[in-house]
Amino acid sequence: MHRRLLSVLGMTAMLTVAACSGGGASTAPSAGTTSQAPASVAPSAAPSAAPSVVAGGACAPSTGPATVTVAIKDFAFPSTVDAKVGDVIGFTNEDSAPHTATLDDDSCTTENIAQGASAGLTFSAAGDYPFHCRIHPKMTGTIKVTG
Repeated sequence: MHRRLLSVLGMTAMLTVAACSGGGASTAPSAGTTSQAPASVAPSAAPSAAPSVVAGGACAPSTGPATVTVAIKDFAFPSTVDAKVGDVIGFTNEDSAPHTATLDDDSCTTENIAQGASAGLTFSAAGDYPFHCRIHPKMTGTIKVTG
């Protein structure tokens, strides 16, 4: 009886492995292809007069002194943060829980900001940058960077 049970379990395991292996086919892209253009490739469309949402490659964490200060208070960001290219936007956490300032495309973020602590982001390109708190996703805002 035990031998038969072990045999059935062994066959089930082999069938499961075979089914999951996909028969040797691969869905991974070949070495010469990519699914996305590199961040350094400029869009081909002409820039519009109104600011646009810009990919996060223009954003980086910063330890420099804040030139624009943002208070995180009552589990909320200001709805709009105005800054210029090169400004350091300093987020200061006035809440008891930690927060982050994370671009909506997840390409740029601060580390967790503890109560009373600050963290900064700086931008190298003008545009609108929607952001949120990674810990509390309902906390949202938009950073509007001008040239």
